[in-house]
Amino acid sequence: MKEWNQIPAGEAGEIDLRDYWVVIRKRRWVIVSFLAVVLTVGTVLSLVIPRTYRATATLLIEKERNILSFEDVFSIDSSQDAYYQTQYKLLQSRSLASNVITKLSLDKTSEFGYEPEKEEKKNKEANERRTIEVLNNFANRVEVEPVRQTRIVKVSFNAHEPNLAAKIVNTLADEFIETNIQSKFEATEQASVFLSEQIDSLSNEITQKERQLQDYTTKKSIVTLNDKETTVVERLGDLNKALTEAQIERVRKESTYKQISSATADALQDVAGNEVFKRLKEEYARLDREYRRKSEIFKPEYPEMIALRAELDNAKRAVEKEVRNTANSAYADYQVALKKEQSLESMFNGMKTEAGQLNSDAIQYNSLKVEIDNKKQLMESLLTRQSETGISARLKGLRTSNIRIVDRAEVPLTPASPRVKLNILLSLLLGLLGGIGLAFLYEHLDDSVKDSDQINKLLSLPTLGLIPSLSSATQNGYHYGYYSRRHSRSQKVAGKGDGKVAEIASIELIVAKAPQSNISEAYRSIRTALLMSSVDQPRRAFLVTSALPSEGKTTTVVNIAVSLTQADKKVLVIDLDLRKPRLHRIFQFKNVNGLTTYLTANDGVSDRTLNLVNLIKTTPIPGLSVINSGPIPPNPAELLHSNKLTELLNILRHQFDYLLIDAPPLLAVTDALIVAPRTDGLILVVWGGKTTRDALKRVREKMDLLKASSVGVVINNINIREHDYYYKHHYYYYYQHDKEGKSS
Repeated sequence: MKEWNQIPAGEAGEIDLRDYWVVIRKRRWVIVSFLAVVLTVGTVLSLVIPRTYRATATLLIEKERNILSFEDVFSIDSSQDAYYQTQYKLLQSRSLASNVITKLSLDKTSEFGYEPEKEEKKNKEANERRTIEVLNNFANRVEVEPVRQTRIVKVSFNAHEPNLAAKIVNTLADEFIETNIQSKFEATEQASVFLSEQIDSLSNEITQKERQLQDYTTKKSIVTLNDKETTVVERLGDLNKALTEAQIERVRKESTYKQISSATADALQDVAGNEVFKRLKEEYARLDREYRRKSEIFKPEYPEMIALRAELDNAKRAVEKEVRNTANSAYADYQVALKKEQSLESMFNGMKTEAGQLNSDAIQYNSLKVEIDNKKQLMESLLTRQSETGISARLKGLRTSNIRIVDRAEVPLTPASPRVKLNILLSLLLGLLGGIGLAFLYEHLDDSVKDSDQINKLLSLPTLGLIPSLSSATQNGYHYGYYSRRHSRSQKVAGKGDGKVAEIASIELIVAKAPQSNISEAYRSIRTALLMSSVDQPRRAFLVTSALPSEGKTTTVVNIAVSLTQADKKVLVIDLDLRKPRLHRIFQFKNVNGLTTYLTANDGVSDRTLNLVNLIKTTPIPGLSVINSGPIPPNPAELLHSNKLTELLNILRHQFDYLLIDAPPLLAVTDALIVAPRTDGLILVVWGGKTTRDALKRVREKMDLLKASSVGVVINNINIREHDYYYKHHYYYYYQHDKEGKSS
């Protein structure tokens, strides 16, 4: 199996999904553990966190019906989308939240963290901070959801108490309607008050002027005027008329300015036909909708969202600027009208002085009379405006609004969160995906070799065979016991056995003790590979070593030796590990009169022959002999350099079919490097899933220094349940059993 994280990009199309399945099987306990932790945490949190209830009210915001002709005072085009966007923002405004909090005294409830014993100890600054926290908490719980293609909007609030949630939503809707009514008629009321003050003032002036005219007429006994006086009076009348019109214009401009300066932004969009303001509001609404739509997909820090946020801010500033420009324009118009009035008044006063020189009595009379007529005309205009604004102001008492509650919020019966089933499902999915990701991360960080492909790339050596681990071979029935049971059943049917299954706890000598096991078959496949390698050039002496200690080289030596004896070969195993010998323990005899004894003896040729007879020890396995290491010497490397070892190997080659030499690890000591050139080939044992790639690279460097040829690699302790070898072994042994069963 190729390591999942090392597959070249060019081979992506050749990836076998079974490779990933092998990793998942191998790291299944990592996946299961992570899944269990995430699932437990998600379930516990879902059951422990407080329940939250959501109450929802439905509002209908209809198109505004403008029944007044006084559109300069109040006018809203609610068909524009900007109007609805404004209403949605007002529903979530802090001012509206503050009204609801005050009305329901929410800052005194446990829902918003009120603790009486702590509140008494707080100072003014702490209380202000507490007020802001409650306001922010409230605003964060309000959710506004417009229903698409309709003028209906759903307003929701989340609370831990279901009754309180419903009460807050209903109060919020009521306060929103009340605020809407209040703000809608505020500008009209202010204009009405202003007009009333102007009318009262003008009425007093008319009364005073009429009284002056009457007193002046009586005092001067004025009856008629001459032609010259009539001309002057007419000019004076025209000027006074212009002055009156200027005064009317000034009052109208002043009224408009006061209305604009006190009205809301939405009330300005039709004032004086302000199309620029309308376009700016429409652009702002469009950007706001686009930002809301994309915020459901992207995070705020996403570049596109940042750019869109900047455009939205610019649009908002443009709207605010247009509001200021509109107010400034109204103020400028008012100032122009005022200056015009003042100019005409100055001209009028000059004309009165000139007329006074001609006939002060007549001019004064006519002047007073014209002033009275003009003020009455102005009075009539103001009364008309007062009538219009008065109707609009009185509509407030009717409590009419274009916003109404369609469905009031009901007390929720079930909590909106946490959604236990959904959270558990998400925890299950997250735990599973996270566990798989963690498993592949561990696999990526694992530096050990796991298959023959990796070893071939690192060492350029063929793989002689794969030895399953004893634990993996005994899982789920696919071990030697499984095949032994089936084999024993077939023997029992044939009258050749009792059907009992032999159980072996160690892999040492398993080829002799459980020849029907898949592990034994693995060693026999290695035997076949060795026999095939000796067809063209016969090889008799093999040195078996490993990169590091505890990689199973001694076990591999004895089992290969047993498998060779089963092929009617005469085999000798030599324990050349003079530092940590083990062969004498496996075959259960004392480690005396061994190889070191032979190499250190000072004797002649005849004595060597006699010592050689005593050196070779037979075993209970037919055809298998052993030379134990003997006493551990102080200088193993120097001892192995002796010519006596070379002579011994040459003698033994003629007495046995095969010599298997158990040598120390290559990277631990130099013993194997000393002996390897005197053998016919080197067999390297690698512990699957344990030997690192770095160790094999150093082995490659060591082997390049050897003059002996290398036969191949035996991969030991492979977990066949975690690799694709499992499938090969399964089908092979299934085939073997069927074949044996049919033959029996």
